[in-house]
Amino acid sequence: MTVLDEADTEVAGEPSGPPRRDPVRLLTIAVAVLTVVAVVLGILWAITLGDGSRELAQARDVVLVDARQAAMNLNSLDHENVEAGLDLWERSSTAGLLEEFRANRAEYAQLVTESQRTTEATVPDAAVAELDLRAGVARVLVGVDVQVTAPGQEPSLFRQRLQLEMTRTADGWKASRADIVR
Repeated sequence: MTVLDEADTEVAGEPSGPPRRDPVRLLTIAVAVLTVVAVVLGILWAITLGDGSRELAQARDVVLVDARQAAMNLNSLDHENVEAGLDLWERSSTAGLLEEFRANRAEYAQLVTESQRTTEATVPDAAVAELDLRAGVARVLVGVDVQVTAPGQEPSLFRQRLQLEMTRTADGWKASRADIVR
């Protein structure tokens, strides 16, 4: 066998060396894969729009903001401006809680004025535990820090956990019940 014979061992019709990649074929495969991915993502997006989870998430966020504000409003009161604070209590509440505030308003005003205490609340944490959009009610757990300032004393901080029942009204979500969580 000669050197020339080795070079002639190529079978007719078979390429010599490594196979060539056809760029048109690769482009066709890439377009097909991208089309399938786009269709799947489009279907998932359409399902998400139609399942109501987005609406529920937005409502939950609104309830959470309103509950945090209600908790701060209902735990803040200045003895020098009692009437404005009690007005804020009433604007933050509805149903039974509002009725309680209205029925006992004079007593609350007298108690705060005589004690000369000021309370200022912050809400470091809160979470929506239940939300029923059809019924328009939610249950929110709220951590509240209340700084109490009394004459002649250093301010003191009280921490409490509340469970607020929030009810949807024409003016937004308002507290309809407030319970201390132990």
